[in-house]
This record gives sequence, C-alpha cells and structure tokens, in this order.
Amino acid sequence: MYLITASATGLTILLVLCTESLAASTLPEIPEFIFGVNQYNVGHPAGLARHWPLTDDEAVYLKSIGCNTIKFPLYPSEVGIDEKRMMIWNTGDRFEDLGVETWEPDWRSLDALLDWMIKHQMTPFVCPVAETREDWGTKAWMALHVPEEAQRTVWYTKLVVDHVTAKYGDRVIYGWYENWWWNSYKHEKSAEFPEAFRAMLSKMYSGKVRALNKSWMSNYRSFDDVEVPRLLVNNDIAEEAINSIRTYDLRRAMDLMHRDVLAGIRDYISKVAPNAIWSGGCMLNELGGLNDIRSVRTPRTNATMRSCAVTSDIVGADLYAPQFLYYSFYRTLAKISAVEGKRFSIVEAAATKPETFVWIADVGGPTAGTLAWSGKEDAYGFIKFDGTRREENGRKFKELTEIILGNRERYRDYKPGHIQVYFPEETYYYTISGRNSMDAYQHICDNMSPEELEPVLTDELTRLPKGSLIYVLERTLPLKAIEALNRLGKRVICPHEYFIDEYGKHHDRKYVDEDFYARLLSTPDGAKLLDVFQRVEEKENNLAYRYYGTTIISPTELAPANMVVPGRENDLAQLIDGSIYEGVTFADKQQQEVVILHLPHPKTVYGAFVQFYEGDGQDVKASALPDEISVLVSMDCVNYSEVAKVSGNDVTMRPHIRFEPVLARRIMLDFGVNNRNSGLKIEEVGAIGQRR
Repeated sequence: MYLITASATGLTILLVLCTESLAASTLPEIPEFIFGVNQYNVGHPAGLARHWPLTDDEAVYLKSIGCNTIKFPLYPSEVGIDEKRMMIWNTGDRFEDLGVETWEPDWRSLDALLDWMIKHQMTPFVCPVAETREDWGTKAWMALHVPEEAQRTVWYTKLVVDHVTAKYGDRVIYGWYENWWWNSYKHEKSAEFPEAFRAMLSKMYSGKVRALNKSWMSNYRSFDDVEVPRLLVNNDIAEEAINSIRTYDLRRAMDLMHRDVLAGIRDYISKVAPNAIWSGGCMLNELGGLNDIRSVRTPRTNATMRSCAVTSDIVGADLYAPQFLYYSFYRTLAKISAVEGKRFSIVEAAATKPETFVWIADVGGPTAGTLAWSGKEDAYGFIKFDGTRREENGRKFKELTEIILGNRERYRDYKPGHIQVYFPEETYYYTISGRNSMDAYQHICDNMSPEELEPVLTDELTRLPKGSLIYVLERTLPLKAIEALNRLGKRVICPHEYFIDEYGKHHDRKYVDEDFYARLLSTPDGAKLLDVFQRVEEKENNLAYRYYGTTIISPTELAPANMVVPGRENDLAQLIDGSIYEGVTFADKQQQEVVILHLPHPKTVYGAFVQFYEGDGQDVKASALPDEISVLVSMDCVNYSEVAKVSGNDVTMRPHIRFEPVLARRIMLDFGVNNRNSGLKIEEVGAIGQRR
C-alpha cells in the first residue's frame, strides 16, 4: 500500500515543487512575535536597491538566530520623489497646492527589496518617512498636530501602502520611524494650526464657549475668537504657561490632534490592507520627555502612550537608556498597552550591550517582539562586517527569541506588580509644571523589579484593592485624582502637604504624616522607595536651580569636551538648570575638584546632593567616583566651615547628604584632589533647604 509508481512519484515531486515555488513567491504570514533588525535603508531607485547592505548569506544568518522581519525607513527620494518639494514647511506653500497628484513615483528600488524579502520569507516592516534624512527640523511625525505636517505624512503613507498592497498583498507591518519629542512646538509658526486648534478646543468643550470661559476665566464670544496660548517667549517658558489650564488644554488638544491623524491612518490601512499591522509612531524613551520645566528648556509634547495604544495594532518604542531608566518606561508602556488591549514591541534595541536583549525579556508581557538596531552601516554591531560583537549579539538575540517563544503565555499577557505607584499620565503629558518629579519616577527601578512595580492610572484610584497602599510622588495631579486620593486618607503614602490641579489651584491634603519618612519606612516596601522619595524632597526643596537666582562657580578646570552628553557644551550652569541629561566633565588631570553654589540670599540649608554620571549604557563610561565628598558652607563667601563629609560606601553615584540646619550664602562641594587621571562627570548638584 506504500508503493508509489514512477509517474505518481513524478507527479508528487511536481506538486511539492509547485507548492514550494508558490510559498516563495508570496509574503509569509505575519508572525505572532516579531524579531528582527532595524534601520536598513533601501537606497535611491537609480541604484535598484544596490545600496541595500544585506546579502543572501546575512539573511540566512539572521533567520538562524530567530529573525523573521526587517524594519526599514522609506524616504521619498527612495521612491523617486524630490524630498525638497515635500518640505512645504520651508516654502510656506499649502500641501494641496504642490500638485502631488502629478508626481510619478519610481518603485524599482522598493520592489527589488520586497522581492528579496519574499525570497527569504521575511516580513517587511515598512516605514514611510515623509521628510529628508538631513534636516531634523523637518521631522513630520514630531508635529502631527500641525496640519501642514500631517497632510504630507498622511499622503506619503497612503501612497506607499497602496503600492505595496496592490503588488504584494497585505501581510506587511507598517509604521513611522520615530515619534520623538524634539522640535514639537512647530505650531507657533504654522498658518493652519490656530484654526485647527480652535476646532479641537470646541470639540473638547462640546461646542460650549461658556464652559470654556468658566474654565479659562475668559470672556470669548465664540471659539473663533480664542487666541492660541503662548508657551514660549524668546525660547524660554512663559511664566503664565506654568500650571495653567490654558497650557493643559493646548497640550491636550495637540495630543488629540495627533490621535486623529494616527487613527485615520490605521482606519485607512485596515480597509485597504485588512491583514496588515499598523504600529504607528515609535516612542523614544518617552518618559524622558515628560520632565518638568526645571528639567527641560523647551517643553515637549507628542502623541502620548495612551494615544499610541488607542490608535495602533501594536505599540512601538525604542530602548536607548541605562537599565535603571528602562524598567520604568517599559513597565508603564506595558501597563497602558494592556489597558487598551494591545501589545508593545521594542523596535530599536541598541546592540552595543548584548545584555540589552535580556532586559527586554525581563519586562514580560504584553509583548509583540523586538528588533535590534543595526543601522545602514551596522554601526552598533549586530551584523558588523568586521565581525565585532556579531557572535555575542547573535547568541544573546537568539536567547531572547527562545525565552519568549518558549513561554508565550508570560509574554502574551500583562502580569500586575504589587507595589502600587500612581502615574498621573494626564498632567505629565499636558501640564507644564514646576512641581512634578518625573525623574524620581524613572528612578523607581533602581530598587524595584517589573514584578514589583505596578503603575496605577487615574481611573484605577477608585478601584484599588481593599486596604492596599498607593505611593504618590508628584504634586501636580488631575483634580479628579486629588479628590480620589483625599478619600483614600491614610492609604496614601506621599510627602506633600498639598496638591496642585490642572487649573493651577492648590488643594490641602486631608491627611498628612507628621514624620513622613518614619511612616514610609514602616510600610512593607518603604525601604525600596526611600531613595525615590528623597529625590522628590530634593526636587521640591532644592535651592540650586538657576530659576531661583542661584549661580555656580568653580576653580576646577573643565575638560575640552563634555563626555556626559558628547557634543553638548561643557558649561557649569548645566549642573543647576534642573536637567540630568547635560552635565559637565572635569579635566583629566591632577587638581582639586570643587563646585560652589552661590545663593541670591542667605538661606537655611540642611542637605546637599550630587548626581555623578552613570554612563549612557552604550558608549560613554560612568564617572570614576571620588574617595570622599565634603560639604562646606559660608556666609561671607570667604570663610568656610565643614558641615558634612561622606566617604567609603557612602559615596555613590547619587549620595543624599544631610546635616543640621545652618544659615548659608554659599555651599561648597569638595570632591578632593583628582589622582585618578579621570575627571569627574557630573550631571547635577543641589543644596536642600528652606526656600521661603
């Protein structure tokens, strides 16, 4: 019964060959978990994809370590469109006046690439990028609330989707390349934004201008009369923008306008390519863009985590941060994705540290997968033509794929943590606040694992498990959250005596601990959160911000280049501007390393802190710590007395130094003589005291 005739065998062989030929000529099914590499450009159509750097052998290698997709940006020039003609931002032309319907794309290069992917049965991850590669000021996806930017981005995205679907089918992943927060306030020079903003504002207030007037304390006759709130004056934040409902509404409107564009693209793709996946924009360490006005000179806004989750099939984010910043970002992103019934993917994981891939696995579900950032020249070592790190990265990446595929349930579903920390996404994203502590939230993960941390969203405050505690770091919160927290009474662990709502109004707390730190340490998880709440205290009571008139001086020679953020200036003032992303580097020589804070008026001081640079997790090494740190104070700016000294194990990357209250005009932090042949790299210094 198992005998097969020669003719039957020939027929069987013919059928197998036909089946294999058919499979190889069509795109594969989109995998449940996405693994691959990112940022390989296509090349100009004149080159017929000859700039594509991957070979057949490299495709075989990538598949051997678990890769099933490749993500790539597709710039207009790579489909034969003059990028400069699309840069309407610089010309002042309206997009509809450019005559785009007459443009004839040249798809040869893209088609050659897709044919190559079909040959190797890799799922294309196509990212239409409606801008030039050279000019960061033209990044359209950073300002989708600006009609001029949204129009060209939508047009180009649809153009690419239509072509790929018509020729190759719909088993494709689409997205945009990034959704960073840089240059996001382009609305201030947009001719079309004011009208679009007023329309969105009317929608937010259900068309009732009386409701707007009550909220804004204004007297507009109609929404057509509303002036766009001013956020910046000479590139500085306008005083009236801080903790203002007008600022809150403007930034919320921007987010909703982003949301409309994102949702529109997703709806279009779902109609023309039902089996495709839309990942929207890619967030870059999004929490880092939420620091308050003392941490950024230009406020940032873009589509929020919530908007990305609402409008995408999968939510995409990059990983460019040390491990301690990584968990807070991705744990929160995982939570919001899960709330919206979505999964999230890491679409750019730097391959400079192979352990990065293990971090990704540690976060758990709801995971959609991850891609390693390689770059056109593979600068970060995933393929590396010279072999550098290829073996180690490949082994770690294969380990990641095996971990996730071997335990699908864990990575498919979100697992709640048990330490509940409030994440006020509304005021983080919308309010320009002088009283939030985003950097403290980021540092929660210094001492907490993803299994422990549970970000609690505003709507969840009324549904907390009976008797559970809620830890609150921030002071500026939505009004409905303040009301909910006051009802929880002693269950709220928070150092603040009052909160500030989105209207800028103060609300006294109904229950305040007499000794907050004693209460904190009495809770089951208080020791884990001690460092975090000390950071909140330092943010609240720091006398050293330049906004308060403090200046900084030092006799120590600075290095020729700032190694905290290479390419940034090496300016002492960066140590007291509130930012932990700039800093300074001292010269690599034997010298006394000292910084002196000069207060505008004598103040009672009871502490100090310094943030040494921990390394960027990629290329720049951490600061070599001093042997000891002395804190000295002076009233006459000449004679100093020592009030504290730390040494040994107490010298950490961010020591909290406390001492008996003392009146001072100057505070000196003396790090001793540098005998390490490596100058200190410092991100921030501060003096803790009474501001009033």
